[in-house]
Amino acid sequence: MPTSIFAQYSLSLRKTAAVLLVAMILMLLDSKNPDWFTPIRDTSHSAMQPIYQMSVLPSFVSHWADGTLMSKEALRRENVQLHAQLLHAQAKLQQQDYVLAQNARLQGILSTTKPDQYDLNLAQVIGTDTNPLKQIVVLNKGSNDGVEVGQTAIDENGILGQIINVYPNTSRLLLITDELQSVSVTVRRTGQRAIVSGEGTPSSLKLDYIFKTSDIRVGDELISSGLGGRFPAGYRVGRIEYINPEQNDNFMNIEVTPAADFVNSSYVLIMQDSKHSPRYSDDSFTGSLELTQAPYVPPSRPIDEP
Repeated sequence: MPTSIFAQYSLSLRKTAAVLLVAMILMLLDSKNPDWFTPIRDTSHSAMQPIYQMSVLPSFVSHWADGTLMSKEALRRENVQLHAQLLHAQAKLQQQDYVLAQNARLQGILSTTKPDQYDLNLAQVIGTDTNPLKQIVVLNKGSNDGVEVGQTAIDENGILGQIINVYPNTSRLLLITDELQSVSVTVRRTGQRAIVSGEGTPSSLKLDYIFKTSDIRVGDELISSGLGGRFPAGYRVGRIEYINPEQNDNFMNIEVTPAADFVNSSYVLIMQDSKHSPRYSDDSFTGSLELTQAPYVPPSRPIDEP
């Protein structure tokens, strides 16, 4: 009796053929009705999740080993590099703060009320006098910009001083804090007239020729009176800071805090005669040319009223 065709093959091969046949039937059924096998597919995916996690474990272990085995020298170099970057960032931030502060100061200066009889010429302080005992600064504007001897310089807070020397591209400004400089002022509260003189320091002035019986108080504001024609009237000069109660003569010893900022004055406004202001002929002019040309008035001598 001849043997069957299946008997000629081993048992394992027959099992493989049977499994393939079942698999093809299942694939055909899945393509026709995929909803039947959705629960089986979800269960198989959940069962494979631990295998997926185990497959990425070697990569995780490799990264962890690289980070753990990094040498101390590499960490030190990285720390130095980051510290240098931080210093550069802080330096740039400081420069930005300086620019913002300068911008705010310029806005304050340019917002100063502009009188009709004057044009305001913005100038920058580029230096100081070689003599440390003199309260003189150098500006970057000169005769080419219309600057003349005797013109007044102010900032957003009050009077700074008077131009004493002019060159083509620069000029020298004598501050009112100089010992040889003085300003005729009026006490805003009472209208009393007096003279403010410099003491050689940028943070202090003194008020001269105030009798003991005068009505003067700490905090009174002093404004320029315009007497003598050297400084324009109506600008802040300072505020009374201290009155010495012990007096040996007929006049008070009064300390004044300047209104203008003499320490941080990077920009100033030079007051120049406006081109649109009225012009007077020689016949109608009644002012004193001698007073307007004088660069300063010694503090020991009061200015006579015209």
